Amino acid sequence: MESNLEPQWFVINKQTDEKKNISASDRELLGVAQIGGYVDRDLSWGRNSALTRLTGKERIEEIPTILADATRTARVALQQADLQQLSQSAKDLESVAKALGVNPKSGFHPGMDPLGININMGAITLLDGEIPLRSGGLGSRRLLVMAIHKNCSKDGSIILIDEIENGLEPYRLRNLIRTLRPNNKEDSFQCFITTHSSISIVEHPAHELFVVRSENGKTVINQVANTLQNLVRKIPEAFLARSIIVCEGKTEWGICRAMDDYWQTQGHPPMACNGIEPICNPTGGGTEAPTYAVELAKLGYRVAYFGDSDAPINPSIDEMESLGIKVILWDGNVEVERRLCLDLPIGAVSEFIDLAITINGSENDVWNEIKKQTQLGDNDFSRDISRLLAKLGEEKARLSVGIAADKGKWFKRQDKGIELGNLIIKYIDVLRETNTGIKLQELAGWCYA
Repeated sequence: MESNLEPQWFVINKQTDEKKNISASDRELLGVAQIGGYVDRDLSWGRNSALTRLTGKERIEEIPTILADATRTARVALQQADLQQLSQSAKDLESVAKALGVNPKSGFHPGMDPLGININMGAITLLDGEIPLRSGGLGSRRLLVMAIHKNCSKDGSIILIDEIENGLEPYRLRNLIRTLRPNNKEDSFQCFITTHSSISIVEHPAHELFVVRSENGKTVINQVANTLQNLVRKIPEAFLARSIIVCEGKTEWGICRAMDDYWQTQGHPPMACNGIEPICNPTGGGTEAPTYAVELAKLGYRVAYFGDSDAPINPSIDEMESLGIKVILWDGNVEVERRLCLDLPIGAVSEFIDLAITINGSENDVWNEIKKQTQLGDNDFSRDISRLLAKLGEEKARLSVGIAADKGKWFKRQDKGIELGNLIIKYIDVLRETNTGIKLQELAGWCYA
């Protein structure tokens, strides 16, 4: 791109860096059709418009004669029109002009300048009844232009569509993508689209998606791996972020959402304003989350992995860190529920249990799961946390509640994780020096680095 903003096109030999200019005539042979925000010109029979190409050279040659006749007709119609008000203004101007030394030769009057009325190729436009289609909504106009380009595309043609979702409802966008996709061996054209829409991403298999990044004049294109197919289908918005927090499970995902709200009260911008998207394994289990983190990092995303330490992870921590991934795991070989029960004030552990009862709706189920983990009999077990502490000791009582929360899946949903996060925020000052507080500070540091 030169200073005059006119692009120069080249074919570059990567081995020798030799480049050859691609002229306008060469580009025409490539059959490239670009569809951006300005589509109106392609809805008229103008120079090099899509409608002109669709019509064909032979049938277009008679249009200049038709337009010349239309110009003459317009001139005659104007001469016969009632222009009394305009004529009076012209007479008034004539008097002023004479005073300034401009002497009319035949007298001023309104009339048509042959060069002022621009009846050219673009004046013949596509109508729906009596309404020009250029007056329609943006989405409808873009769809029409895409239909025209697709219909006049030749073998080997290339269709380029910028931000395909502009002006389209989701159902129309889905149908458009399916229609544009070459579906059989007879379709030899190619279609390239750019998008900021998660709907566009969902409509493609992973191998059709490419992430394009340009920095300091260097453009890198990476193909999305098939191992990310579940992510494409379930959490497509991840691919539209700049930074991604890959959470092992939905509990961590919900905690991230709650912390996002809290950090804003501390003067930080929302995660979204920093281009950060927290996600979790869309299939529910946490075993695939490290793989997602690695594959996303390979695509050039800035990635953090936020998860439990109760089981080995694969790919390993070293592998993830070698790709620049920030790995944040709870200390002590525990999952998030046990970590919290170990770190919360003992009074807050009772609130932890009450929260589980509130959001799960069954007091008996919650306490029965705790009883199961304590391995206490009916005579020894109590629903009073202070008595459990006396019977089991503080650490074992805390761990029993944490394990019960994990096994009972008390918080294994994003909305429940948010509620748990709000409990953390309530005690955030007390937790600051605990492992929970330290890890959350690490996460905040990564988000706002």
